[in-house]
Amino acid sequence: MQMRKRSMRAAAVLSVLALTLVAGCGQKPGVAQLYAPGAQGVAPGQPGVPGQPGTIPGAPGSTGQDTVPGASVPGQQPGATRSGGTAGTSGTGGTGGSGGTAGPGGDGGSGPGDTTGVTDKAIKIGIHAPVTGAAAFPQRSFENAVGVYASYINSKGGINGRKLEVLFRDDKFDPNHARAVCKDLAQQQKVFMIIGGAGSDQIDSCARYANSVGVPYVSAGVHETRPGLGPLSQLRTYYAASLTYEQQAPLITDLVASQFDGETVGLLVASNDSLDSYFGTQQASLEKAVGDNLEFADRVPKNIQSEAPTIAAQICNSGVSAVVWNAAPSGLINVTKSMTCSVRFLGPGNTNGLNIVAQGGCPQLDDAQFFSSFPQLDKINKMDPNFEPAYRKKNGGSNPDDIGIAIWGVEKLVSQILAAGGKDLSRESFMAAMDSGKTFDNGVYPQVNFGKSRFGGTAMHQLRADCGSNRFLTERLNVR
Repeated sequence: MQMRKRSMRAAAVLSVLALTLVAGCGQKPGVAQLYAPGAQGVAPGQPGVPGQPGTIPGAPGSTGQDTVPGASVPGQQPGATRSGGTAGTSGTGGTGGSGGTAGPGGDGGSGPGDTTGVTDKAIKIGIHAPVTGAAAFPQRSFENAVGVYASYINSKGGINGRKLEVLFRDDKFDPNHARAVCKDLAQQQKVFMIIGGAGSDQIDSCARYANSVGVPYVSAGVHETRPGLGPLSQLRTYYAASLTYEQQAPLITDLVASQFDGETVGLLVASNDSLDSYFGTQQASLEKAVGDNLEFADRVPKNIQSEAPTIAAQICNSGVSAVVWNAAPSGLINVTKSMTCSVRFLGPGNTNGLNIVAQGGCPQLDDAQFFSSFPQLDKINKMDPNFEPAYRKKNGGSNPDDIGIAIWGVEKLVSQILAAGGKDLSRESFMAAMDSGKTFDNGVYPQVNFGKSRFGGTAMHQLRADCGSNRFLTERLNVR
């Protein structure tokens, strides 16, 4: 669809001369280095990790351990299986329980099934996310977060008598590397299932690979389809545990219409083709709601660095009151630090509502609103009082952060589904538990139900940036 008004073309953005991004005031130490061009995602002063620079223990090239500390079972051998890996027909999945610990689930079926990653004593799963690369998240945050829930549930007896082991891999914000680390998790480490932590292209790449080898794959909702590759919902082993970007589009439009009636707004979405469907859906939704007040709708580079000042200038020169944004958080920080005007940002979840983004983007990011599948630190203790004590116990008393909440939430959800897969757990019974139509409610994520679709999200939490404290706060829960 052609816009009726001026448009900021990605080609024009890419043709500008390279400019140096100057960090603004109010930025916390390490954030400028973390998101500056060429940064590797580790802020100065953060503890290193044994092995190659910028790697997590167990990643390719690292000399560290494969399994996250606190989530391993002493004496278990990597890749050991309880029985043969021949696929079979499973029964109906059992119940997942509510927001408590993952207790014994229902009968997930009997008979032969693929039990790769399952022994009599343990269940081994994998997680990938970017801790290096253009959209890197703080390495220490992920290192501290992975395995917190596993350690907690293991201290309570595990899942149907088995301990949960969690292996982490850095996908470097690169789809090809994501596929490589997921191949390692599936074929070398022999995990039972894989969780996609962040990054739509990386999740897409790993999900399609996992499907090709029959490995269950769970991620937060991202795009629904990709040109030439088809819908994610057609993948037999893929499940999205929160609303997709397309499903969030009407929620974002409702925010725009209710808060910016009669004012002009813009839409900026990263240029990677995985977001083509979301871009068209969001543009159409906004045009229907605000008509000619949609001043521009365009694409921006996936990795915004030297282009940031030009994008910022075009936003300010357009005179819009708000911009709907769906691109990498590093790009959002770089653009906001270059802005000379006040504009409200809104967008889908998950990663632009992290506190590291507020710390880097404030004060220009004040009152930005982003959806998220997990709440912020201001609400988590009320919603799940077990999180903070468990986090501190695993991490030597360290204060928790929002990445810790995100990983706690998804590990807890997966643990509920594993429990519902039954004592005779197999990949078939695990997926049957999701396909059964059972609602899983872990008290952190909004309720999840895969009965009608592989896109199982039912709602999102709404966050708002508070630049007075350089953090995001939870504004609304379970927005539908």
